[in-house]
Amino acid sequence: MSDSLDGLFLIGGSIIMGLALPISAIQILFVNFFSDSFPAIAFAFDEGVDHLGHQPRKLSKNILDARIKFLVLAIGATTSALLFVIYWFMLKLNLPVDLVQTFIFATFATYTLLVSFSLRSLRKSIFRYNPFSNLYLVGGVLTGIGLTAMAVYYPFMQKILGTVSLPLGWIYGVIGIGILNILAVEFGKWIFNKFNTDASI
Repeated sequence: MSDSLDGLFLIGGSIIMGLALPISAIQILFVNFFSDSFPAIAFAFDEGVDHLGHQPRKLSKNILDARIKFLVLAIGATTSALLFVIYWFMLKLNLPVDLVQTFIFATFATYTLLVSFSLRSLRKSIFRYNPFSNLYLVGGVLTGIGLTAMAVYYPFMQKILGTVSLPLGWIYGVIGIGILNILAVEFGKWIFNKFNTDASI
């Protein structure tokens, strides 16, 4: 759902502002197939940090509970808007458009993978559990990152996806935004747990 907000802010905002589109349709498909699918499959094998497996009836009735809505609408919308602002600002600096677009694609593809470690629990802070204990998730994230690297640096994939090679400094930016999104999710958990008296931690 957060990815959908990203697409809405990036594409919609660029059209409204008269900017070049930051990501193409085939790049969005790439993210949907690889960045989104690997963590989703891995979560099916997750033992459950929150022990929700023991509450199937309650879980089935509250897939979109108040906590998830808050994280998606408040935190997801904020980070999505921030990604668009970064894109707009980079264009204003007259940086090469193809380089900026590749940066946005790489960020869009990898932050979903990185933030999946934080999303293993919507109740507990990532610092209160081992985020890497699900080896399927670790393998899925590494596979997704590897495929994204191929999409950015492998010439054949560059032709298909319309990407260019990112300099090392830009990679630091991609990683930084991924970490920022993890911190945003963790902040969202903390805010929800602090001000929602019904939140079970």
